[in-house]
Amino acid sequence: MIDHAHLDSLIQLLGKDTINAIRLEFVDDSTEKMVQLKQAWEKRDYQELRHVSHSLKSASLNMAMQLFAKQCQLIEEAATQQSDQDMQAIIDGLPAVHQASLDELEVHFL
Repeated sequence: MIDHAHLDSLIQLLGKDTINAIRLEFVDDSTEKMVQLKQAWEKRDYQELRHVSHSLKSASLNMAMQLFAKQCQLIEEAATQQSDQDMQAIIDGLPAVHQASLDELEVHFL
């Protein structure tokens, strides 16, 4: 779920405390965006789905959360095409991938 080599290089570059502070900001921001994503899906607001999933994808790549970023990319692509096919399953599974990724990331900073 986490690209540990990428995360380690960020820690070497910016320092563990700095990356941990960024991680904590990411936890809050991504949790809020997960709510926004669910609301956009319920409304079938494809523009908002695309916007929020893109934001989540970019931020999660910065935190080395590869699997979560890939899931967000799939949502972004489907929203761009306004395609519901398979999106429900991805969105339903996204909270678990999000939490598992955050948990793995947290272990890295213990």
